[in-house]
Amino acid sequence: MDTAQEGSMAPRPGWWSRHWRWALALGCLGMLASCIGLGVLATYLGFSSLGQSDAHREAVAIASGDARVRSALGTPIESGLPRRSSVQSRNDVSRAQFALPLEGPDGEATLHAQGEKRGDGPWRFNNLIVALRDGTFIDLLRAEPPQRPELPLPAEPPYADEAPEPGEEAAPRDAGREIDL
Repeated sequence: MDTAQEGSMAPRPGWWSRHWRWALALGCLGMLASCIGLGVLATYLGFSSLGQSDAHREAVAIASGDARVRSALGTPIESGLPRRSSVQSRNDVSRAQFALPLEGPDGEATLHAQGEKRGDGPWRFNNLIVALRDGTFIDLLRAEPPQRPELPLPAEPPYADEAPEPGEEAAPRDAGREIDL
């Protein structure tokens, strides 16, 4: 329907002059939505590539294959996204340092790893430790946990307030120790 008055010779305004506010608002919203979408896509691809690096996969495979970790966490063991991760490549040498959460049906832990890879060779880890939630550590590079040396205890501990037997001379306090003055 024509809203111009009868007999008026003024031309009808064009679409842009009538709807420019709506077009500008929709254009700005479209640009904002596309920027947010690209940011979400880049973040998703970045995190998914971190979780899929060969260093992470090899470290999780070593941890999942260890009997001590399986008994502590249960099976199956799944890993999450790395909390702290640094993977650098320079002159055909790659170095990785990361911490991955591990989760099993019986518990949770964090896998701490540090290693390097030369060329197409395998990753060689110089630090591969699983930290359990109860505070214990499992060193995956050692087959057995380190043993504490057993120190022999004296049969009868000497007490300072103990009196010497009759006919026995009391030993001086610093007997057996050399003292430099």
